Amino acid sequence: MSTAKDNRLNNIHSDLTSADDKKVITALKQLRKHGTEKSIYPIVELLCSSEKTEIRESIIALLYDLKDQSVTEELVRAITDEKFASEKATLISIFWQSNLDGSEHISTFIREAIKGDYMVVVEVLTVIENFDATFQESEVEDLKFDLDDAIENETTEKATLLISIRAILDGLNLEF
Repeated sequence: MSTAKDNRLNNIHSDLTSADDKKVITALKQLRKHGTEKSIYPIVELLCSSEKTEIRESIIALLYDLKDQSVTEELVRAITDEKFASEKATLISIFWQSNLDGSEHISTFIREAIKGDYMVVVEVLTVIENFDATFQESEVEDLKFDLDDAIENETTEKATLLISIRAILDGLNLEF
């Protein structure tokens, strides 16, 4: 059964796809109050498809202001979705910009750094520098092994950043 709240959210999501820029900007403003984790995908789709500076800036400002930890799963899902590859660095940066805790997704971040471009690695480095959690030793050791392998095969300046990430992993709090 659909509630008034669901209907309002569906209408806001529908307005995100409008050809009228004013309607889109208004929808983005409404999402600040009425948005939920279900709003992440429509927002990210708009970010990837819009070429209008004002809309892109509004979306990024909204995403950087996220405070609700419940959006974490949807953000990680968007980060790993290849259709959003063009905005991967921006999506990763949301975690440190918004102070969201993505520590339970450390493996995803490291995988994205290994396969991503320079800017993705910069953002992952910043995200994991801000982790304040305890990690499973076995998971961290596996990640170090993966990073060592990637560093060995990397021929660009990205290698230096991967080495920095590797050093951060050495300093994480571990649970044995």
